[in-house]
Amino acid sequence: MITPRDIDNKRFEQTKTGYRPEEVDAFLKEVSDTMKALLADKEETDNKMAFLIETVKKYKQDEEALKDAMISAHRQSKELMADAESKSAAIVAEAQQKAEQIIAEANVKSDELMGNISERVQKEKAALNSLRTEVADFRSNLLNMYREHLGLINNIPEFDDEEEEYEEEAAEEAAAPVL
Repeated sequence: MITPRDIDNKRFEQTKTGYRPEEVDAFLKEVSDTMKALLADKEETDNKMAFLIETVKKYKQDEEALKDAMISAHRQSKELMADAESKSAAIVAEAQQKAEQIIAEANVKSDELMGNISERVQKEKAALNSLRTEVADFRSNLLNMYREHLGLINNIPEFDDEEEEYEEEAAEEAAAPVL
């Protein structure tokens, strides 16, 4: 590859029939300057490309890191969801178990209370029947006594007025004190 220095240092032999050396030197100077400018542009472009390559590498590294972070976050979210679902299922199962236990205890207590109430009802029915029997017996006895009294009253003899006076006198004498 020819460098601008090669162009600046190049010397041609002079011949009688040839180009004018001043024009050739001016053209070579122009070519050398253009080449210097092009090489400077190339170097600047190479530097920019190197910078862009480094930037792209960094972006790729960042992209990989972001992908890894996204994958990790996705895994964590799945794990958290699974854990939350597991915990919620456990909480629901525990709540159902407690509810069943409470219902079972309430049923046992209800059965006990119903048993006690049934016992009381049976006792009260028995007591009521006993009272009814006693009332019926009392009524029957009272009616029988009333009938007996009516019979006794009907068997009392009736007296005349004279007999009544005699009985009154006898009663008075009996009540008088003996001297």
